[in-house]
Amino acid sequence: MPYLENNGLRLHYEAHGEGEPVILLHGATVNFELNYGACGWIEKLTAEGLQVIGLDFRGHGKSEKPHDVAAYGTAQLASDVLALVDHLNLDRPALIGYSIGTAVALHLLENAPARFCAGALVATGDGLVGVPPFTFDVVAPALARVLARAEFPSDLPSHVSAYWTFVERTGGDREALLAFSQASYPSSTLERAEAVEHPVIVVSGDKDLVLGRGPKLAEALGNGTYLEVAGDHFSLAIDAKVQIAVARFIAGAAEK
Repeated sequence: MPYLENNGLRLHYEAHGEGEPVILLHGATVNFELNYGACGWIEKLTAEGLQVIGLDFRGHGKSEKPHDVAAYGTAQLASDVLALVDHLNLDRPALIGYSIGTAVALHLLENAPARFCAGALVATGDGLVGVPPFTFDVVAPALARVLARAEFPSDLPSHVSAYWTFVERTGGDREALLAFSQASYPSSTLERAEAVEHPVIVVSGDKDLVLGRGPKLAEALGNGTYLEVAGDHFSLAIDAKVQIAVARFIAGAAEK
């Protein structure tokens, strides 16, 4: 079981297939296996000649789980991805982010552009570039309130209570995930997104009640493509059409 270390934290990753590398960044409270591995992404991506590299974010899956809020946030998670790129000596891999993973992916494309070749931002919306109402400074505190509940929050909508269930399903460390949700995930801006020259596909569900839709995000990106599909925040993970569209986009971008 492969691990790397970054800033004293032991982080789990796994690699599948051969070809141009793509790093997959999962959503909050789950892990690479639940968000991608069990949902068919590995097969779709490797079929397009890509090497799939999955990272368990700190606080999740088989990675270490600090309980300090300062250990989390966009910058800290992004540093783990860069450490993985260095650890595997990768030459400009692509990035696929899902939900909060899209905040990390966009941060990397903006702040370390020479290290990556393309991106896919899945199950995300315009809040990523500061367009209300689904910005992370609103969404993350709401997640923290759910994770602080001792019992299943049956009084909350299903798209909110689902996160409590994910923690139970994965055997997650609730204290670590609470710290994760209390950290800083600042929005980017339309102007900063415009400076991203990488080919990037934004994929949104038309009924996403967690992060909304992303047409303005895609339009702002310097080389953005927008795909909206029927579905909610969670269904995109298992949507074969989304997986194939993303796989073909990343494979095409990696060849250029």
